[in-house]
Amino acid sequence: MFAKHVQGRISRQAHARVPQGTFEEHHGRQGFEGDVSQLYHAHPTTDWLRVEGPIRPRGIRLTDVPAADEHDERALPTPLMFNEDITVSVSKRTAPMPYYFRNTDGDTLLLVQSGSGALVTDYGTLAYGPLEYLVIPKGTNYRIVPDPGAEQHATYVVETREPITLPERGLLGHFLPFDRGVLDVPRLDANIPVPSAQSPAGEWEVLVKRAGELSSIFYAFDPADVEGWTGTLAPFRLRLADLRPLSCERLEMPPMAHATFQAGQNWFVTMAPRPTQTADDADKAQPAHRNVDYDELFVFLGTGDGGQVGPPAGLASVTPAGMNHGPDQVRHANPRTRLPFYVWNVDTVRPLRYTEAFEAVEIPDFARQESYRG
Repeated sequence: MFAKHVQGRISRQAHARVPQGTFEEHHGRQGFEGDVSQLYHAHPTTDWLRVEGPIRPRGIRLTDVPAADEHDERALPTPLMFNEDITVSVSKRTAPMPYYFRNTDGDTLLLVQSGSGALVTDYGTLAYGPLEYLVIPKGTNYRIVPDPGAEQHATYVVETREPITLPERGLLGHFLPFDRGVLDVPRLDANIPVPSAQSPAGEWEVLVKRAGELSSIFYAFDPADVEGWTGTLAPFRLRLADLRPLSCERLEMPPMAHATFQAGQNWFVTMAPRPTQTADDADKAQPAHRNVDYDELFVFLGTGDGGQVGPPAGLASVTPAGMNHGPDQVRHANPRTRLPFYVWNVDTVRPLRYTEAFEAVEIPDFARQESYRG
């Protein structure tokens, strides 16, 4: 047990029965899992006049990034932000990789925003489409082969130093937010036609990334000539449509309840369309909170059915640790009855840094825009 201290006007139940004329702020550690206090302010802490310095929230439309691999088949995804643990990049590849790629610096997570194609690996071939995750273990040989007739290709690529794992679900059991039976692995008998990676010189190349440097291994045969495999390590696909999100009639579920993957202390959260809380005494908007342990990348993904509800797909915000974050008075006054779109959230325990490619298309003065504050 721990001592819970009380001063002034409060609610005995967090995120509900907020005292009239006050605005609740969540001050916690380890996201929403550690020690916490609720502060009841006379004004929303998100109603700032301006933010100066590197703590300012930053915004970008990921689909506006001129990715190098859109016009150069040999190019790799374009990095936008990074730290010692992860790198976040954008790929708009339209032509098949002319090589197999092997990342020996860590695992790779692909989130397909738009477009379709095939992931060709030494474990077999796996089709992919919009709003699907592909997880590729460290050291896997793979090629991305986009469908030539598909819509614009846009994929968010995260490279992680630590292995990508599924979070422990504890009392939730085995079937929320998804049954592991919905995960698909590549098949050797997939019968998906893909062009060969053989070069005009009759060689097959494996491009290897090690310690950030690239090397090439060349073969006189296709290195993905596997005739069988067995084990617990393999690439896999998770469709966002297979997520069954948690919801609560009387209280907002904390973001970590929607965690899909983790890599060490870094979290990948998928918020799927779902009803919001409906109880009369429940706070209808997510509580404002102070990011003190994580930088937060927050990306709108769209509805998944081609409809346009809410912010445009690919709009992303980055809120550095230490910055106030959450709804403003407009959102409090106009609560949703349903989250109508998918949202992707990446929480990193180390500060994110930005590349020139990010800064070239960054949205000016993003922290004051309604798309961030409301």
